[in-house]
Amino acid sequence: MRVKRLFWGFMLLVGITNTEVLAYAQEGVSASVSLKTPGNDARHYSLSLLKQPDGSYICQLPEKLPLIISRQVFDMNGRQRITVVIKALDNVYFNYGEQLKTGYNHTDCQFYMPGFWYRRNLRSPKEAPSFHSSDSWLVREDRLSTPLTAVYNTTNGKSASVIRIDAFNKEALTTHKEGEIILSGATSIGYTGFQNLNGMTVLSYGFPYKEAPKTYIRKLTLAPAVEAFQLLKKGESVQLTWELAHGESADFSEFVQHTWEYSYDTNRPKPVETLFSVDRMKEVMSNFFVESYVGETPTHYYSGVELETSTCANTDVAEVGFVGRTLLNAYNALEYGELQNRADLINNAVNIFNTYLQNGFSAAGFFNEVVHYKRGNIESNHSIRRQSEGVYAVLHYLNYEKQHKRKHLEWEKRVKAMLDSFLRLQNVDGSFPRKFKDDFSIVDESGGSTPSARYHWFWDTSISKINAI
Repeated sequence: MRVKRLFWGFMLLVGITNTEVLAYAQEGVSASVSLKTPGNDARHYSLSLLKQPDGSYICQLPEKLPLIISRQVFDMNGRQRITVVIKALDNVYFNYGEQLKTGYNHTDCQFYMPGFWYRRNLRSPKEAPSFHSSDSWLVREDRLSTPLTAVYNTTNGKSASVIRIDAFNKEALTTHKEGEIILSGATSIGYTGFQNLNGMTVLSYGFPYKEAPKTYIRKLTLAPAVEAFQLLKKGESVQLTWELAHGESADFSEFVQHTWEYSYDTNRPKPVETLFSVDRMKEVMSNFFVESYVGETPTHYYSGVELETSTCANTDVAEVGFVGRTLLNAYNALEYGELQNRADLINNAVNIFNTYLQNGFSAAGFFNEVVHYKRGNIESNHSIRRQSEGVYAVLHYLNYEKQHKRKHLEWEKRVKAMLDSFLRLQNVDGSFPRKFKDDFSIVDESGGSTPSARYHWFWDTSISKINAI
């Protein structure tokens, strides 16, 4: 039966706990619903909230539809908890959404979606979601480490966020990955994101999921947008819950800190129970130190960059820090190898440290952080991330060796020289340039993206370690 031929009543009822939240819900949030009949294009309906004499709100639409949607807003310690219940009066495929008007100029804003989006994602390639291709993005909630979108206004330090609250225990397959798609069953996955609406930022969220202007189907691959529709059979209902919050921070870093702490406190994650013990998992994972080891090059390394998942064959890329993390892996392999009396792990790890000490440095004393051996290429730009993570790994190694009465004076000299070089690069505000060359000229002056380069370092040759303050 076509949607336009259905003549059921459609009501949107909103329960409000106090006058302040009432005004917020009416003026700050807009709602919409899209309904689809398989084989036909979906129809979109904007929902206008009209105040009733009893204080509730009702939606007036140009035609009658087979749904009842109730919406309540409660104050939760200064945050607005929204609960939406959608009930079907007949079989219907739906997609429900809301938008929160922040009142912020879009050009003044930076954004945060945990595990997916940071500021404007301009350090990501153009083939990945970023402001390079669009200033508005909607994504599936399961792309994020927590289903939250937050916006920070750089002009006044104010922020707004929306987080989804649910059990997240259902998922359904689809036969298509783009366009309007019908879900094969029930899902828990909605969408979240931000959009530029006439120059102003809005936070958008809804259920089930949709992604726009593109969907990110795999690394460096953007595909056409997708919008999912879930079936509600006659008499069935679904309950959805979001929480809206506002805050104020001194800068973007503090905003991210507060947002992450809020996300953690809201979701209260718990350890995942597994069938395998920690010892068993370490034993299995230690196979990487054997199977990925490359020992025929000037610097020995563990191959972990540019791997083809179909074969997992070793590649010619030796990388310090970031994805390759050869030196930190070598330290972990050495520690685990000695604990388990694994001579293969110990020998490989020692060979890596020895060959990097002899052949792993540039003329200025920095790590040759990325080497393509078969292609005969050494990355000429140094990054504070890889360099500092390499130093971090070596300091762990030196401290471990000292505990076992083994000293490495040449390594200590190398690391001390690198720390002195870092001081030459350090900015007045304590940050480090993201990328630089061997002659200390700056390639990218923006702050580096690594926790290893955010500490104040003090060198003590008697203990061979860094004290982080």
